[in-house]
Amino acid sequence: MTGPEHYLEAERLIAMARESHHADLYGHYTDAQAALILADAQVHATLAHAAATALSSAADARAWTDAADTRLSG
Repeated sequence: MTGPEHYLEAERLIAMARESHHADLYGHYTDAQAALILADAQVHATLAHAAATALSSAADARAWTDAADTRLSG
């Protein structure tokens, strides 16, 4: 999994945990399950941060920009 993929997975898992927080009594996840999902998200976010720090290059810039949904300046 690439750094940008880790970033996107962290965002997906955070959204998943948030959805369960707003679900009704017959919702998706228990509090314990949501906590595990958030822990998983943290791992992916940490790996994305490590990759961005260690492997950042011009070649990676487009993938990071797409993953973060931002625009390159200049």
